[in-house]
Amino acid sequence: MAVADAELVRPREGGEGVPPTRPTDDEPIARYFIYSGVFWLALNIMAGIVLSIFLYSPAAVQQVVPEELRAAINFGRLRPFHVWVGIFGWVSMVWVGSMLYITCRLTRARLAWPGLARVLLYAWNAVILGAAITFPLGYTQGREYAELSWPLSLLLEACFIGLAAILWRTVAQRQEPRIFVSVWLFMISALMTPVVYGVGNKLWDPSGAYTGMNDAIINYFYIHNLFNAWFTTAAFGLVFYMLPRFTGNKLYSHRLAMWGFTSVWTGQHHALYSPAPEWLQIVSVSFSILTVIPNAALLGNWWLTMKGAWWQLRDNLPLRWLTVGMIFYLFTCLQGVAQSFRTFNSLVHFTNWVVGHSHLAFVAAYSFFAFGLVYYLVPRMLGRPLSPGLRRAADWHFWVSLIGITAFMYTLWFMGLEQGRDWAMSVPFMVTVRNLHGWFLIRLASGVVLGLGQVLFLYVFARYVTQRNPHPSPLPAGEGTV
Repeated sequence: MAVADAELVRPREGGEGVPPTRPTDDEPIARYFIYSGVFWLALNIMAGIVLSIFLYSPAAVQQVVPEELRAAINFGRLRPFHVWVGIFGWVSMVWVGSMLYITCRLTRARLAWPGLARVLLYAWNAVILGAAITFPLGYTQGREYAELSWPLSLLLEACFIGLAAILWRTVAQRQEPRIFVSVWLFMISALMTPVVYGVGNKLWDPSGAYTGMNDAIINYFYIHNLFNAWFTTAAFGLVFYMLPRFTGNKLYSHRLAMWGFTSVWTGQHHALYSPAPEWLQIVSVSFSILTVIPNAALLGNWWLTMKGAWWQLRDNLPLRWLTVGMIFYLFTCLQGVAQSFRTFNSLVHFTNWVVGHSHLAFVAAYSFFAFGLVYYLVPRMLGRPLSPGLRRAADWHFWVSLIGITAFMYTLWFMGLEQGRDWAMSVPFMVTVRNLHGWFLIRLASGVVLGLGQVLFLYVFARYVTQRNPHPSPLPAGEGTV
């Protein structure tokens, strides 16, 4: 354990522990980032359901859409909207709010430049709103995960730079002499993400694109290392904060946790069998396999820190979200390594398997982490636990979401394997498409179940944050009451 902070480890037995100190300037900004993320999640759910209907029966959507809106409401334009609102709206804004809140607690410092943090909140929401408006209108740069128009890309880059400045300045004025690994990971993630985003989107050029095969190489470098530098490195920091807080155990090994810094640079395995240089494909596959090192360190630390705490999964809702998210993250890592091997890659590439893999990472792993953070941090920010009725609804949210996403992903994986088999056997493309029609119905049904789970979450969240409690009761330092 690197820092003796009452905010990290609660007493295992006796009483309710030490009530948390009230946060200062970080509380409203951090909380509003999380609120914003939940708002964008609601739009993301609606877009996801519409896209599932499109895949099963495109005519069913087009028949109810006015003719003048059909160009905007179609699969090709809604898909980037769905992706961007999900990863940069929902997940990223929960990440930012949690990082700001946690950094202040672990450094015992006030948030640096709260005025800048407020501007960052408005600007980040403006970027997502801009994407929500421009994508359906067809204003994109046509590059995966880099679709934003140039002005919006510049604004998002400024947001990443502003976040880095706030985090580093907050750490520089810390009162706690030692720096916990979570803070290190937040700092390095915030520092590296602007570089990855700037290079990947070619921000110095309004066209936003490179030429020829170089554009594909840089684009895949950007896509995968956006995950590594931003989503995964920051997630490692959040996990290492949540584990001691949720379990009451000390982090098993701070030194082992530092392996999270070895964010492996990869990406070209997305373009195997392409005109890209052979040496680059080989190096990328090698780096993909080497991701075993940081991920094994993370998972080993999680497993050993959980020792003696598994019984808490029955009643500890945030810990349940974190634990199942970690299991899904393990499968994400295993699939990622498997997909970098040429033989398996040739079977599943360009199939629905890859779509299932993406949902495994962002919905089943990162979003489960985000739900755990929301259920833990927001009650502490507001100083009151969930009511018994909302707590029961929150349990239903967990189980319905788990069933929905599991069915959804397995459907996509089975579809991908069937597609790969048919293409390997030279089955005509349209025959494969017709054979998948039943699978798309199952995909739609499981997506609706997943969506219903998020409707439950939105109900719990809205009821909780709007209920009035003039005399909030102090929460225990551990999870317990949530």
